[in-house]
Amino acid sequence: MQQIDTNSFHNILLDNLEHIIFEMPPPGIFTKKPYTPTVNHLKELLTYNFQKEYNLIYQNDDFGHGCDFKDTKKYNTDIISQVLTKNHDKTFMIINYGRFDTFALRQHKNCQVWDRKYFAPMSEWTHNGSRDESAIEKNRNHWFVSVLGRVDHNRSQVFNWIISNGLEKQNKVSYLCYGAYSRNIKESDSQKYNYIHNGGKQEYQDLIPFNNFEGTDIPDDNIGRINKSMPLYDCLFNIVVETYATNNSAFHTEKSLNTILYGHVPVVIGGEGSMKKLQDMGMIIPDYIQWSIWDDIPINELNYDKTQIMQRQMTALFSKHKIKDIAEDWYPYALRNFENFKNIKTTCLEEEKEICRWILTTTQNLSNREYQKLYQ
Repeated sequence: MQQIDTNSFHNILLDNLEHIIFEMPPPGIFTKKPYTPTVNHLKELLTYNFQKEYNLIYQNDDFGHGCDFKDTKKYNTDIISQVLTKNHDKTFMIINYGRFDTFALRQHKNCQVWDRKYFAPMSEWTHNGSRDESAIEKNRNHWFVSVLGRVDHNRSQVFNWIISNGLEKQNKVSYLCYGAYSRNIKESDSQKYNYIHNGGKQEYQDLIPFNNFEGTDIPDDNIGRINKSMPLYDCLFNIVVETYATNNSAFHTEKSLNTILYGHVPVVIGGEGSMKKLQDMGMIIPDYIQWSIWDDIPINELNYDKTQIMQRQMTALFSKHKIKDIAEDWYPYALRNFENFKNIKTTCLEEEKEICRWILTTTQNLSNREYQKLYQ
């Protein structure tokens, strides 16, 4: 079956339809730039002159990079809501990959929203290891791995928990604590500073940068580390603290996607619904821990902490079960996830056919022979 690299619906060009594309990946490190955005930031739409009857709004994204979710879901939703109110005589179709509150936007009569499911921006940034199912191990030696890269308060809290409970002694852990903007991960002095000023414990600062499974063979730049296939297949769970976890959006970087390629059980601490979003992508998320309890909880709430709930669940799991039993039970599902992710572009194409059908139906062009190939 055909595979896709960019949005197929971008090819629907009609006199009464405008494509409103927002954001562009940063230059220099991303290879694919399939088209130029209409606006670089959503806020520019507040003064944009919408001239056509139908307007299709979506992010400038592909499978190489979908742009980081830096703004909160509420901020993005408020902007689009203002646009819809201001242009009530126009029809808007919004393709949403976690950036907007769909329920709020659907309250506007001139708006329809497609919540995109089978799409994995940054999937081409996953590690360069084997894509053969023989790489997935049935027996696991470690309960979990946690690879923490850039400094982050929530990552420091996870690291503190790991060290305080001695969990690094039997599991694979990395917290290099390099800066949010600097990609040089061998500046250990600045890394210690980053750690302490982002929730790190004073007594652990000399452990930073920490890595107990790769030795000192760490590349100078983060790009090399991303592309590297680290020796993590013998771990069962993968505790991921995602990028921009406080922006309220479920956002998966290559860190979450790599959990599938290693055959891990993903434990993603991120924006609300991050675990469910993997499930929506067709991945099997087991109930060894009750992740649904905390998945929809914001990470920065005052009176409850999703990270601590996860930690309590993981600790209980370690004490009640043997890793061998869980690993054997999980193995067939790990293989299914592995195959599902390898075929994600093909599955995404099926969804895009339905998106194209939706767009053409809305614009009264479903019978247009020029575009029937996009949904047949």
